[in-house]
Amino acid sequence: MSAPRRAALGRTLAVLALVVTLPALLGSVPQREPVEVRIEGYIDASEQQINPWVMLDVWLVRAPGRKFALTNLIVLSAGDVSSSDIVAAIQPLHPNLILNGDQALLDQISTALPNQYLQITGYTAFGPQRILVIRVERSAPITGPTPTPSWTQKLFGF
Repeated sequence: MSAPRRAALGRTLAVLALVVTLPALLGSVPQREPVEVRIEGYIDASEQQINPWVMLDVWLVRAPGRKFALTNLIVLSAGDVSSSDIVAAIQPLHPNLILNGDQALLDQISTALPNQYLQITGYTAFGPQRILVIRVERSAPITGPTPTPSWTQKLFGF
């Protein structure tokens, strides 16, 4: 190989090496910073009852897993992570979510009835699969369809 070709090849390899390492040098490597999320849904409810966004397999610290009908996931932290990004990242994993935190909060989740709406707030830790639970809100159990009075019943009482 001639000297000019060897020099051109050397420059090409140097540029390629710079392009490959440039993101790391500039600090644009993706960070796994905690993201605050609110997970809403029902534990141990069937898919037919709820019609959820997705059915998840959830561990409360460790196995055995329980089914969670996810109806909504809200990202509370500012940033470029969306709820659909998190759901797409956890769907291929087993279990989909591992919930950690104070035992009293985990007991509120584990003792919830299948017809109790849960709002679980927490932070992702070590990626989107593990959630450190900081707050749990439970609705009253839904016992059946609630009759809604018509406007005539409200206005005239019949």
